[in-house]
Amino acid sequence: MEIERSLEPITLDDLADLYAGSVRRLGEYFVDGAGKKWGRLYDIGNPLGVALCQGAALHYQDKANGVKDFDVWFFYPFNQTHLPYRTIWNWDYRNPKFGHRAGEVGYTGRRVDVLVRSIHAECGAGPVDSIQSYLSSAKSSSARALSKKAVVLLSPEPLRGKVVWYRKKT
Repeated sequence: MEIERSLEPITLDDLADLYAGSVRRLGEYFVDGAGKKWGRLYDIGNPLGVALCQGAALHYQDKANGVKDFDVWFFYPFNQTHLPYRTIWNWDYRNPKFGHRAGEVGYTGRRVDVLVRSIHAECGAGPVDSIQSYLSSAKSSSARALSKKAVVLLSPEPLRGKVVWYRKKT
């Protein structure tokens, strides 16, 4: 089924699937591939938090925005130098309930964009406070863009599904 935006609700099981697939995709680069060099500064397997962001996160909250694609962001505490912030890794979320985005070539389901960001976090601050602080400061173009919609935690697991940022569309 080809549709621009899926209006199907996003469940906690979907969030778990999106997290697991995105961890696998990042592992292909940071653990098994050319990104191994980052292992000396960052524990890629231990992010501060992982979140569904932008339009799909807005849809998770309002059930009205619809899903064009999924944007999964891995947030790490900054350590000496920033992670590759312009790189986007993709994978195909083949859950049939969301259908296929019309005109999206190379995917049978919805595209998932996986991004990493190293952010300045207060010592001992948890993922919610750290992400909210990053978005509130809006010092980078990424923070400004993310702060316009919603952020839903995927990890840590006890917080999965928690909406930590929401800006209602006007």
